[in-house]
Amino acid sequence: MIVKYWGVRGSIPSPLTIKLIREKETALIKKIIQDGGTEKFKNADDKEIMSYLEQQPLSLSGTYGGNTTCIEVRAKNSPLIAIDAGSGARDFGNSLFGRLFSGQHLNPLSNDESTKREMHILFSHYHWDHLQGFPFFGPAFIGISDKKLDMHFYGRKDTPKTLSKVLAGQQQNRNFPVIWGDMPCRKNYRELGRMEGEIIKIGDAEVRYQELTHPGSIFAYKISVDGKSFVCATDTEHKDSADPRLVNLAKGAEILYYDGQYTSEEYIGNKGPTKFDWGHSTPEWGIKNALEAGVKIVVIGHHEPTRDDFGIEQVLERANDFKEAQLKLPGNEGKKLRVIMAYEGLEQKI
Repeated sequence: MIVKYWGVRGSIPSPLTIKLIREKETALIKKIIQDGGTEKFKNADDKEIMSYLEQQPLSLSGTYGGNTTCIEVRAKNSPLIAIDAGSGARDFGNSLFGRLFSGQHLNPLSNDESTKREMHILFSHYHWDHLQGFPFFGPAFIGISDKKLDMHFYGRKDTPKTLSKVLAGQQQNRNFPVIWGDMPCRKNYRELGRMEGEIIKIGDAEVRYQELTHPGSIFAYKISVDGKSFVCATDTEHKDSADPRLVNLAKGAEILYYDGQYTSEEYIGNKGPTKFDWGHSTPEWGIKNALEAGVKIVVIGHHEPTRDDFGIEQVLERANDFKEAQLKLPGNEGKKLRVIMAYEGLEQKI
């Protein structure tokens, strides 16, 4: 299985500003001077310069990204799967045109001709930052018969609107120039019961889901193939202890993607209004849940939109300090956990 992150911001897209770019440039120039300046690099070729930049933190030589949630999952012998369609879905869709027009399977890990143009999107919930990218998902607009996509949409039932009406709503007249019914992709819908706990088969992949805590409710998803698992738990909140629902879902998974939008100080209200009941969590609770579930890697995402890349790296440093302290506690003896801050373009092989 390969997991690729196309959008990892929370709440609203947050593109880089000129001010933020200038701060990055200033910090990078200072780092170059510290590392030898022009004397060291004056004879360097492009490959050497690129290698140097790749060794720097993203705060200096890149960005964690400003797009909202969209995660691609390529599972062995399965149709292509995605979780949510935030603004990151635009770049995700653009990346698929090469596969689509060259006749490849949308999922390079599958050779099943019958599903080569089939795609499944699992919606965690229907808040706009997790839907807003789909109207810009280019492959859904292709009407050529042998290139047309078979789209399968999954989401919670028993809401005021059906899944199909939720998706159509953001493209209704005056909101968007192309209405939902005019998009040529073939559309299929599957609404999931909150209490049923059914297993969804998508090729060789098995998908399980669990309702968690968020305004209006939220589903966490677990995608498994050949005994390996990826769990996505975005937009969830835990106040006092590890969530037994999430721990049970994530038990033994290789990777847990977790909503760590706020620092502990922001969450309790030491820096601005309290974030109680806003439906988001902290890296510390992501680490606690991951350790309780025996997860190997916790990926912290759904980054606060006002936090710049330097701030994200400060949160990562604190998270690693917290992890080391937790590993010394009784009950965590012998456990290992890696903490990663999610960024656009991150690929993980399971």
